[in-house]
Amino acid sequence: MMKYLLISLLCLFIFSCSSGNLKKENNFSFKPGACIDIQNNGYKLCITTIEDGRCPLNMNCLWQGNATVYFILTSNHEDISFTLNTFKNFKQDTIINNLKFSLVDVLPYPERTPSSNLEDYTIKLEISNPD
Repeated sequence: MMKYLLISLLCLFIFSCSSGNLKKENNFSFKPGACIDIQNNGYKLCITTIEDGRCPLNMNCLWQGNATVYFILTSNHEDISFTLNTFKNFKQDTIINNLKFSLVDVLPYPERTPSSNLEDYTIKLEISNPD
């Protein structure tokens, strides 16, 4: 009896693993205009632009401001546009087609004036399977 239970549990464990899923978490750093292929899912994620309205370092502002990152998720069938934000009261993550996209950071943090050069920015993004 114990032998059958052990074999059943082993089979359950083996067949419950799915090779099409992402690892628990995938962290990416990439630049505006760049695209990344999302492993094993047939999706491509591109950053189209960034709007940076965050309060510069060492400045007194009425609020901390926000940086908005504009994305396009492309598959064989459709293009899905979405935005993520740095300000905690705005949308910082979203779930699309069973993938969770979470904005981790937008660098560099502005000093006196935000950079008008998109190439200066690096976006840190986490892509995972929703829990």
